[in-house]
Amino acid sequence: MTAPAHFTGLRGRSSEQKNQRLPLLRRGANAAALSTGSTVPDCFDFLFPTMISRFFRPALIAVLLSGFSGAALAQTEAEGMFENVRRLAKERAAKPYAARSSTLAPFWAGLTYDDHRRITFRPGKGLWQGENRGYQLEFFHPGWVFPKTIEFHETAPDASRTIDWNSDFFDYGELKVPEGTPRPDGYAGFRLMAPVDDPASLSELAVFLGASYFRALAPGLGMGTSARGLALNPMRPQGEEFPDFIEWWVERPASGAREIRAWALLDSPSVSGAYQFRILAGRGTVMEIETELTFRKDVELIGIAPFSSMMWYSEYTQPKPQDYRPEVHDADGLLIQFSEAEAAWRPLDTSKTVRHSVFSAGKFLGFGLAQRDRNFASYQDMEANFHKRPSVWVQPVGEWPEGRINLIESPAGGDGSDNVVCFWEPKTRPKPGEPLRLAYRLEWLPEIAVPGLSRVVNSRRSHHVWPEGDSRPNDELFVVDFGPAPNPADDETRPELSVEIDANAKILEQNLQRNPDTGGWRVMLSILPAEKAVAVELGCRLVREGRPLSERWTAQWKP
Repeated sequence: MTAPAHFTGLRGRSSEQKNQRLPLLRRGANAAALSTGSTVPDCFDFLFPTMISRFFRPALIAVLLSGFSGAALAQTEAEGMFENVRRLAKERAAKPYAARSSTLAPFWAGLTYDDHRRITFRPGKGLWQGENRGYQLEFFHPGWVFPKTIEFHETAPDASRTIDWNSDFFDYGELKVPEGTPRPDGYAGFRLMAPVDDPASLSELAVFLGASYFRALAPGLGMGTSARGLALNPMRPQGEEFPDFIEWWVERPASGAREIRAWALLDSPSVSGAYQFRILAGRGTVMEIETELTFRKDVELIGIAPFSSMMWYSEYTQPKPQDYRPEVHDADGLLIQFSEAEAAWRPLDTSKTVRHSVFSAGKFLGFGLAQRDRNFASYQDMEANFHKRPSVWVQPVGEWPEGRINLIESPAGGDGSDNVVCFWEPKTRPKPGEPLRLAYRLEWLPEIAVPGLSRVVNSRRSHHVWPEGDSRPNDELFVVDFGPAPNPADDETRPELSVEIDANAKILEQNLQRNPDTGGWRVMLSILPAEKAVAVELGCRLVREGRPLSERWTAQWKP
């Protein structure tokens, strides 16, 4: 299946039609990559108490919902909306998949990148413009890589309505539209405006555009990592399937509202589902999400609360591309919080081959992709402002079944593709027709860290190749900086260093020393692999009498 595109705001904060990023991990089967060094590595059990020891690729199925008439939905009051969208999803899932009949005129479908970006939403045309509702909504025009359209409804206690296509919403600028060109039958997506940085003005807060993709920002930051409603078979040989949000109901916010609610119907050949969003703007953008899914057929790999992000290279990458910028990425690591005192940090590494890491999460507290380095000097990009990309964090709400967190990393040839995917998958395979209902809290934040634990602030490595005649082995050196201890008492005495490594390598030397620049501790590990082509899993953390003082730094290294 051809991968849909979505806006990523590669340059600057706006999601206007510039700097479109095509998602590298969404380009179909890529079976060649999977068969040439991109197998999922064995993860060693002692690195985490909960880490999976081998590649896991179950067939996953889900759920059953109830049926409802779409016409009646538009008239339903907001309080019962999620229940009604669930019923509508069940009705669709009980039938063979039928794509929405939406034919975009060849002129619109054939727009180039430059043509499409000429079309802008007219100022003053947004929903709730000038009504002091705390939010405003604007639409995106279909065309170019956004040929699909959505049905859109505004709901309110007193009246509800469908927002039909209106060409007056858009300024076509210098784009010459041939006379008689059929107008589109709907919008490609929408964005929410809110008082993000300035209480007196509205600016872009969140974007819902392309398949089931959506993004948001936090005050002072721009767009970066994208979220999705659902991921199906990412990087599987048979190709990834991309469900679409095909219909939306957005509640008209009350005067001066601090939150806004929305409901979406998702559909694809394999699944139909209902989503409820409660969106709040504050220190970070918070989305409280509830979903229920029904699968029409078996799916090999399902991803709940998935992210897509870009990592070209960082301080950890070896070798680095020839580029004036020291680092180029939207996120530099994955953080998983297993409990109040157990968390793991894995630096992203897309330098060699496709890698698929799977972590058993059990009753985990949260996971997310973080952009921790906020120093402009680390990037030197005055246009992209990578130091202002938000971190994204997921927290399960209520009881979740046992499951696994997946991280898929793929090499990138530049900064124009999303090449990192992260998501949660349930361990037990639900049968077709059994309901799978989950809720989670999704946040776009400046920082994500676990209270009480020193966080990893830097990850570096280098390869030792000694002069000819030198008998010392050609080892790999890993350098990890932990930040200051959140509890000052933990910094009064020297901590212990706990290091783990699997049987595929051995530690030649390890060292722990104060780093006056970070105010924390630096770990240096010299590693020698047993075999050249075998992946090595290693990790380290600071402890005292068995009590964790820091996150557990983890890495997978293939010589």
